[in-house]
Amino acid sequence: MLAGPLTQAFPLATVAWIGRILGLLLLGTGWAALVRHLVADHWAALIATAGFLLAAATGNLSGEWVVGGVESKLFAYGLLAWSAANAINKRPRLAAVLCGLAISVHPIVGGWGLVLAVLALPLPINRQRVIQAGLVILCALPGAIPALALLGDGTTQADSIQVFARLGHHLVPGRFSAPAVITYILGLAAWIGIRRFTVPAPEESWWTRVVLASVLVAVVGYAVALDRPPGDAPGDNLRVVLMKFYPYRLVDVLLPAALSITIAGLLTRHVTLRARLVITAAMLLLALVLPARDRNPSRLNRERLSDWTDTCRWIDANLPEDAVVLTPRGSWAFKWYARRAEYVVFKDCPQNAIGIVEWDRRLQLRGRWLLDIQFGKPPGQTTATAFPDGTITHILWRRGEHPTSLDGLDELFATPHHVVYAAPGAQ
Repeated sequence: MLAGPLTQAFPLATVAWIGRILGLLLLGTGWAALVRHLVADHWAALIATAGFLLAAATGNLSGEWVVGGVESKLFAYGLLAWSAANAINKRPRLAAVLCGLAISVHPIVGGWGLVLAVLALPLPINRQRVIQAGLVILCALPGAIPALALLGDGTTQADSIQVFARLGHHLVPGRFSAPAVITYILGLAAWIGIRRFTVPAPEESWWTRVVLASVLVAVVGYAVALDRPPGDAPGDNLRVVLMKFYPYRLVDVLLPAALSITIAGLLTRHVTLRARLVITAAMLLLALVLPARDRNPSRLNRERLSDWTDTCRWIDANLPEDAVVLTPRGSWAFKWYARRAEYVVFKDCPQNAIGIVEWDRRLQLRGRWLLDIQFGKPPGQTTATAFPDGTITHILWRRGEHPTSLDGLDELFATPHHVVYAAPGAQ
């Protein structure tokens, strides 16, 4: 919604750069303001930033990222950072407005930010709290209303597919890597332990409660979660619905952030300026050179990536605009480069129940089709049987999958690693 109008005036790559610059500017300034209120030193924000980037480069608990791309959550995190800074700076109404805007931009991220803020507040409810609540609701409505409309659109089947088939790496604790879980537990212990050697600002008590609240939410989420699709046990379906709310999302970000800020406070108190700069530079350098997976989202080497983008650009230049392409598993940024519809792609899962079930059906159809092809069944007959409605107009095949070609289909274009075929029976 935010980027749509820009795509009418600029190429997609330009829109992506605009989004990244604006999002990182919002996040960076909000983060610096937050650190400045928590650590009384001009260098603290730079040290904390280096520490946070280093933590992000080493991995995370549930797959949540903040720096690395542009999505609506980047703006939501920036708005929450500014909201927290203003809450600490005793500007509650502005903090409420910013929190409401974060919810409107990304209801899950912003919504959890509101939950943590409420959990961290003193218990008495007064006139100021009521005004804040009204401001949050008012500013959240533009994005919250469409999100709330989706809540009543779920089914047990669709929820199960979404949680376990599509988002299991985010939502099912049993799939989190053991090293990541251990790292976060040790990080929590380190944060609590290091805080004893700093001089916390009076304003830090609220921030500390916010971070601890994120840990509490994650623990409760872990207790509620299932490690398998729902069965007949009482409450299984309700637990799957609750899992859809990403209870680990904020702890994934806030714990490394809190640890980084605390380390910055420790260094500014006990280490000389020159040593601080050296440590900061070392953390930044290490963050840049670590082989983080997100630096190569395609997971392709340079040669194969060039081959993939060349193939996609040929499709963009030569296939009809209404073409529907059956792309290989692991398809990356096909719509971006080829600007054509894909029959199904793992990353692009709908949000409504009917769409989720159809997405899963198409994934299974493609899987059975590939299995038949690999068992040596005739590609032409197999393809026409698997997709009899003519929805698929073309097939993008990756060389190296067994067999290396689809004999009998009309080959339209080929590169060393990819082939484009016309699908049999296409309308």
